[in-house]
Amino acid sequence: MGKNVKANMYVDIVSLHNEVTGSCNICTVRFPNTKKVKFIVDCGLFQEEKYQKQNYYFPFEAEDINFALVTHNHIDHIGRIPKLYKEGFKGKTYASTITSQLMPYALNNTAEILSSSLQKNPNKVKKLLENSSIPTFLANTLTTPLFTVDDVSYAMENVVGVDYLKTISVDEHIAVTFIPNGHLLGASMILVAITYRKEKPIYILFTGDYAKENVFFDVKSIPEKFKDFPLNVVIESTYGTSLKKDIEYVFKENFLNAIKRGETVIVPVFSLGRSQEMLLELKKLQEENLLSTSIPIYLDGKLAHSYTDFYLSHLEYLKSDALTQNFMPHNVTRVTDYELRQALLSDRNCKIILTTSGMGSYGPAQLYLPYYISRPKCTIHFCGYTTPNTFGSRIKEIDKGEIFELNGIMTTKKANVLSTNEFSGHAKQEDLLDLLSNFNLKSVLINHGEENTKIQFAKTVIDKINPKGVAILSSSNYIRVGSHGIIKSYPVNDLNFNITD
Repeated sequence: MGKNVKANMYVDIVSLHNEVTGSCNICTVRFPNTKKVKFIVDCGLFQEEKYQKQNYYFPFEAEDINFALVTHNHIDHIGRIPKLYKEGFKGKTYASTITSQLMPYALNNTAEILSSSLQKNPNKVKKLLENSSIPTFLANTLTTPLFTVDDVSYAMENVVGVDYLKTISVDEHIAVTFIPNGHLLGASMILVAITYRKEKPIYILFTGDYAKENVFFDVKSIPEKFKDFPLNVVIESTYGTSLKKDIEYVFKENFLNAIKRGETVIVPVFSLGRSQEMLLELKKLQEENLLSTSIPIYLDGKLAHSYTDFYLSHLEYLKSDALTQNFMPHNVTRVTDYELRQALLSDRNCKIILTTSGMGSYGPAQLYLPYYISRPKCTIHFCGYTTPNTFGSRIKEIDKGEIFELNGIMTTKKANVLSTNEFSGHAKQEDLLDLLSNFNLKSVLINHGEENTKIQFAKTVIDKINPKGVAILSSSNYIRVGSHGIIKSYPVNDLNFNITD
C-alpha cells in the first residue's frame, strides 16, 4: 500500500465485476481544478449464475459517464454497452478499428437471444420476480429485454474505431492508445495518459484479456517508448496460477482416436476466435494426412458463420502464410436450417460437428448435446472454459454410465465427454509476469479472475516482480492511484459509486 499522501490529481478505480465475467472498470479522474471525468473500461454481461441479477441495472448513473473504452469483442466485455446508452449514456465508445467492425455481430446476436430467452422462459422471469430481495425498479426491468437491435443500432452510431498505436484525445486532458493484443482478433491493451499543466502525468495500462500471441495473426511488439512510462497496470488474472508446463495437449490425440473408432465428434466452440481456430486445426490434420477429407465437417451457428465470413473477407488481418490464408478445411458444410440439423441427429456415420455455443448452453449445441450425450459412438470435446452451472460444466461432471435428469427425462451418459484448455486465449502465469517485466511499474492492479486466483497471483507478482504497490480490484473497494502509484484504498459505501472526498 502506498503512503496516504495528499495528491492534486488522481484516479479512483473500482471494478464492477468480482470474478471473470461482467467486466467493467469504473474510473473517476479528479483534476487539480476539482473537475472530474468518469469513464469505464469495458461494459460486459455477467455470465456466472450468481451474478445474473446484476445484468439488469447499473450501480451508477449512465449519464455521468463521459466516455467508454473497449478492450475486445467478447460479450462479457461489451454485452451491456447498448443498455448503457439505453439508460442515458451520451458519450463515445472507443475501440480498435477491428473491434468496432466486429461488435455489431455480437451485440445484435445477443439482442436476439435476450428477446427470445425472455419469450421462451417466462417461468424464469416469474421466479426472479418472486425473489423478495429484488427491488421494485429491477423487477420492472425483468419483463423486457435488456436491449433490442434498435438499441444496438443507436449504440453503434456512437462507437469510434481507432487504429492500433494511434494516440487520440478523448478529453482535454486524457489521451488513449490501443496496443495490439493476441487474445482475439481486434483485441487491445489500452494505455490511458492523464495530463494537467505542471502535474506529473498518470499512466494506466488496461491489459483486458491478454495473450502474447495468436495462431491467426502476428502481434506487434509494444513500442519501446511506452515501456519507460511510469505505469499503473490493470491486469487480468484468469490463469494467473496456471503454468505452461501444466497444459495437457490432448485434443489431437483424443480427436483422432474418436475418428478411428468411427464416432461422431462434437466440438462446442465460441463463435469468434475458437470456431475459426478449430477449422484451422482440422485443416492442419487434413494437410498432414491424419484426417481424411472424405469425413464430413459441419459448422453450425449463425454467429460463427458471420465471424468466419469476416475472417475470409479480411485476410489482410491474418498471417500471410498459405495455410492461414486458406484455413477452411475440405468437405465443410454450413448448417443453416432445422432440417439439416435433424438429419445429422439420425445420421450414424462418422462426422465432425463444430457448434456454438462453447459452453453448450446456447445456440445449436442445445439440440446436439442433449441428443448425443446418450449415444455411445460419440465424443463431445470441449475446447474452452465452461462456466459453473452451464450445460457443458454439468455434463463434464457426470460420470459415464450415470443416469441423470435432462429436461425432465431420465438419461444415461454414454458419450465420451472430454475437455482441454490448450486453446485458451488467456495468458498463463509466465506470460503475465513477462508482460509486467517490460514496464517501469508503479503499481499492479489485479482483476478478472476468481477470488483465490487473484490473491495467489498478487502474491506471485510481489515475489517475482516486486512493484511499489499491488492491489486487487473488486466492487468493494476503490483503489486510488496517482503518478507515483497507489495512494490508498477505501471501501465502497455508496451503491452509485459516487466519490465524495
